[in-house]
Amino acid sequence: MKTTAMISKKPFATKTTADKLRVTSFLAGVTILVCVADYFLAEMGGEKAIPAGGRSFLIETATVLVCMLLPAAFMHMSKAAFKQNVKDSPKNRKLIPGEGHPPKASKLDKQVSCQSDSTETPDSPEGKEAGGTARSMSQAVAAAVRAGERHRAERLLHEMMKAKHLGGLDTMPFNSVIHACAKTGDMLGARRWLRHMRSAGVEPNTISYNILMDASAKADDAEDAEHWLSEMIKDGIPANEVSYATVIHARAKRGETERAEHWLAKMLEAGVEPNIVSYNSLIYACGRKGDAASAEKWLREAEERGLSPRVTTYTAVVDACAKSGDVERAELWMEKMKEAKVEPNVVSYSAMIDACAKAGDAIRAQRWHQRMRNAGVQPNAHSFSAVINACAKSGNLTAAYEEFDRMEEAGVVADVVVYSGLLDACAKAGDLERAKEVFARMKAAGVQPNVVAYASLARPFAHRGEWQEVESFATDMQQAGLVMNEYFLYALLLAYASAKPRQSERAEAAFRKAYAKGIEANKHVLTALGRAVGRGRAAQIARDLGISCVESRR
Repeated sequence: MKTTAMISKKPFATKTTADKLRVTSFLAGVTILVCVADYFLAEMGGEKAIPAGGRSFLIETATVLVCMLLPAAFMHMSKAAFKQNVKDSPKNRKLIPGEGHPPKASKLDKQVSCQSDSTETPDSPEGKEAGGTARSMSQAVAAAVRAGERHRAERLLHEMMKAKHLGGLDTMPFNSVIHACAKTGDMLGARRWLRHMRSAGVEPNTISYNILMDASAKADDAEDAEHWLSEMIKDGIPANEVSYATVIHARAKRGETERAEHWLAKMLEAGVEPNIVSYNSLIYACGRKGDAASAEKWLREAEERGLSPRVTTYTAVVDACAKSGDVERAELWMEKMKEAKVEPNVVSYSAMIDACAKAGDAIRAQRWHQRMRNAGVQPNAHSFSAVINACAKSGNLTAAYEEFDRMEEAGVVADVVVYSGLLDACAKAGDLERAKEVFARMKAAGVQPNVVAYASLARPFAHRGEWQEVESFATDMQQAGLVMNEYFLYALLLAYASAKPRQSERAEAAFRKAYAKGIEANKHVLTALGRAVGRGRAAQIARDLGISCVESRR
């Protein structure tokens, strides 16, 4: 209900020159009036009432007091009137609750009052979904995508197209929806919206194609990523460094260095300067193959182009050296990284320790792990796992246990990989009791063993020919919902082969059952089968099951 403000206009409410003159005149008049009153009182009283000296003193005192109090009283009244006038002014009235006209409620206030559970923000265009401008509708589409509400985003974009907002349509809402589809792996939906985009008269831009390429790369579909880049170039849309880097990465992560190099060459031909990300992808691809020389070549080329290698760049080269088993070369690149003022991180040190582990050099691995801690880099489960693995490969169970104890002291929670490494150390040392102890400790810590952990646990028992224990592990694994793989099958067949007496029938039955379930019969498995049933019988079983020589060599 609309209310009316009652504004009282009092005298002396404003401080104009006329007001001041009126106040001064009034005070002067009062002063003259007091003087006249004093004169008449003196004439009328004579000497009858009070002696002249006393009467004059009282009158003059009263006159002074009146002259002092009246101006003060008028000034106070003037100030109070001025404040009241300001308070009642239209400019300030709306700031005072309960007085004047209240401020008009905003659209957001009405929405909040009707829907108290709404989560929209004041800047949200949600209230304009029905019939808003093309810009506000585009913002609504983007907001829906950010909120993970893909279907609402699609509905809004359909409404935009139906409402003939074609004059205001641009790539933004279409790219938002395409991105929402691609993010959920719905490439068919992404393609469909690309067609809708064109049918609405909006041409896809670089971002549109980059979204599609990125989704294809994440889905490990390098062919599809290449298809979108080719389509982009064919349509005359300029490809940028992100476009090419995405395709290079798609090929590189599959270890397809030749195709990755092909797209780097295409990138340079198109006059697009590669960034360090493209080179990192190539170096990573070389690392997967253990091709340290090629990894070094790409790093040098990146530097020649004026690019600054990052910690990930150097780490990829160290990893390439580690996979090739070249510890000295890996150490050289760790030193070069420090010389370039690039601080190695936990991944860098872990790659270096992996190189030591691959070479079975536990002492070197421990030294690099200590150097990492001295540099202030916090170790993690992976770095400890790498050191424990190095100790396991060198057969030093005591050192592996010491590293495990250090890990617990550092407050690092062990995962299944760490426990599997410790179990592997027990297997190499042939320590059955400690293997059982580690396995029980893993379960007590709430870490779910995987098939690798079970295989590591079974191996020392298999070498002793304790097939009953290995079979019990197989039963536990099955009850845990884990499927046997070739590593555990090898341990089981080895247990039957090492048993006294040898368990040939059990070995053949276990092999046939495993092969029927799709477990690979590699050369290690067939060798263990041959030891359990005899080479001749193993060859006959392989012929019966149609196992080729090629498969058996894998």
